Amino acid sequence: MNIGIITHYDVHNHGALLQLNAVVKVLKQKGYDAAALQFEKNYDFLGIELKDKYNISLRSIPYYVNYMFERGIRKTLFNIEKKRLLDGFKMRERLVGGYYTSYKNLNAIVVGSDEVFALHTGPTPAFFGHALPSDNVFAYAGSFGPTTIDSIKEWHCEAFVKSGLENMTNISVRDKNSADIVRELTGMEAARVCDPVILYGYSKEIEALPKVDLKPYLLVYAYDNNMNDAEEVELVKAYARTKGLQIVGPGFYHKWCDKNINVDPVTLLSYFRDAECVVTDTFHGSVMSIITNTEVAVRLRGNQNKLGNLLDEYGLNDRVISESKTLDQLFAKHIDWDAVNAEVCRRREISDKYLTESLKR
Repeated sequence: MNIGIITHYDVHNHGALLQLNAVVKVLKQKGYDAAALQFEKNYDFLGIELKDKYNISLRSIPYYVNYMFERGIRKTLFNIEKKRLLDGFKMRERLVGGYYTSYKNLNAIVVGSDEVFALHTGPTPAFFGHALPSDNVFAYAGSFGPTTIDSIKEWHCEAFVKSGLENMTNISVRDKNSADIVRELTGMEAARVCDPVILYGYSKEIEALPKVDLKPYLLVYAYDNNMNDAEEVELVKAYARTKGLQIVGPGFYHKWCDKNINVDPVTLLSYFRDAECVVTDTFHGSVMSIITNTEVAVRLRGNQNKLGNLLDEYGLNDRVISESKTLDQLFAKHIDWDAVNAEVCRRREISDKYLTESLKR
């Protein structure tokens, strides 16, 4: 291995693994051998109870026992199987290497993509390039996620973030909020690049994946804690009933869906490709809809700088669900995929150029 990657390699999330896999694939196309470096994440801002959720130990047992009772046995078993599938995918694709301190003088280390700059769990040095084993540490499509400049100041992390960013050889981000934070703290203009899933595209995989053997369906892609409000659920169910569609939830468990299906991250793309339409409230749910050219409706929640920015970049602002725009109205108007795909190609070219130049520093 000659390129290390610092990203969220150990999360229970298809989108995070799709983007890591995409970075590895793109670097391989450029002649590099790459994998994610292991490191310890900081959870100090979560409080001791939630730290036990992430730092697995005997102290975590009460948390997961409560989880089973609160969420139910079906969701618990679904997530156990999901973890097995995601761990198997990481091993099969050789996405994760050794602990970062076991390497010396790597050609380069890529920080990103995903919410590598987010501070809501705690300040993790590796995410900001501190003490990494390479003279060329740069960021690709990094995001501060829900973290704002005000929260950085509130947590007294300005110097921590600023020093890390300033020591990187190059910086790119994937959303406006992140670019604004970099500018305010360092005075530098970060390049704006596309998410690795869009950069790689998965076109060969999408074409080769077998057709999903299901009756026509509406796909729901949302974290299992979200999209469970009774009114919101009824809106989706009502639309599905009028169109004669079953509701399928691949990747996350929602008891109100007709089918909940566990799949690996790449196979998940076939479920997006073959869906009649997609309802999502996630960044990568929208990204997967874009690369498969599937009609999508998006629910924006709270501080979602990166998702709102993504829709703006690809001309999909009118796909946001609101009180004045129902699913019937949204899906009655089809997306201009020629325009979206042209923008994808334009941003891929910019992003690929940035990555190539950064690797040579």
